[in-house]
Amino acid sequence: MRVNRALEKLRKFFAKRGVTFSAAAIAGAVSANSVQAAPVGLAKTISAVAITKGAAAGGSTLALVKGALKIMAWTKAKTAIVVGVVAILTAGTTTITVKEIVAHREENHDEALWRVPNPNPDVLLKVRPQVTVLPTKFQDGKDGWMHSGGRRWGIGLPAKLIMSFAYDCPPARVFFASGDAQKRYDFIANLPQGSDEALQRGLKNKLGLVARTEMRNADVLALRVQIPNAPGLLPPVGRIAGGTERDGDGDFHVYNEPISAQHPSMNFTLTMALEGYFGMPVVDQTGLKQNFQINLRWKDLGDQDPEHDALKRALLDQLGLEIVPTNTPIEMLVVEKAK
Repeated sequence: MRVNRALEKLRKFFAKRGVTFSAAAIAGAVSANSVQAAPVGLAKTISAVAITKGAAAGGSTLALVKGALKIMAWTKAKTAIVVGVVAILTAGTTTITVKEIVAHREENHDEALWRVPNPNPDVLLKVRPQVTVLPTKFQDGKDGWMHSGGRRWGIGLPAKLIMSFAYDCPPARVFFASGDAQKRYDFIANLPQGSDEALQRGLKNKLGLVARTEMRNADVLALRVQIPNAPGLLPPVGRIAGGTERDGDGDFHVYNEPISAQHPSMNFTLTMALEGYFGMPVVDQTGLKQNFQINLRWKDLGDQDPEHDALKRALLDQLGLEIVPTNTPIEMLVVEKAK
């Protein structure tokens, strides 16, 4: 029992210092270095003394010899423990060092693949499965992102956008209660399954940010019918499956989709497309429940049209819909510091 307790103490001693070994491994190392031969002349000396002194001298002599052997045994045991510990630590340190070197090389190789402005679309499959969030190393406004099969990657993105990815919420509906929503990061979350949940944990560990849904009064844009039965709201024809296409400058096409969806992350609806353009939540107050085919075209002037007046005119002229600023309670993703 004393030996077992001693081995357990050694195991805990190493564990506190980052070296993990079982009690059996420690015992083996100590045992391998604890078998020591007695001095060559010791046996002869004991025999000679016993013969010379006879039985009278046996008790005191044997007691003395026993004590000497105990001292020698303890001295040898201490030496064996030290040698064993050194052997364990040397082997352990070597193993840990090799693993760290290999991991460092793999990490650098991964970064060379994914931490670039315009990676190959296959990067999400080529890089080892991982979740990494780092302050962006691109300070010249370079940014981009992609996703495929539940895997995500982004460069130079604001924290607000990354939070929207992790929690499957439109960026316009992400509210930062604390922290810098526009501070930019590089990230990758390419696990075969559960990347979004793992990204949530990564954002908590790396940035100290967590999120929850909450009904809040917010400034929104209400989409309403101004001209009923407008020519641009057509019944779906020929295509059963829904979807969208964006042809480029001011073109938006939707096939067999409603004006809005129950879940706000469904970005192939008109309201979600408008949220992306206006950067604000868009609430459907049209009362239109059926699916439509929509071909919306306008001249997108970019920074020359900050209020998107051309888009507003196109909505009214082609779809008979207007955008009205208002304030109403909606479900928001509230981001706050982790406790």
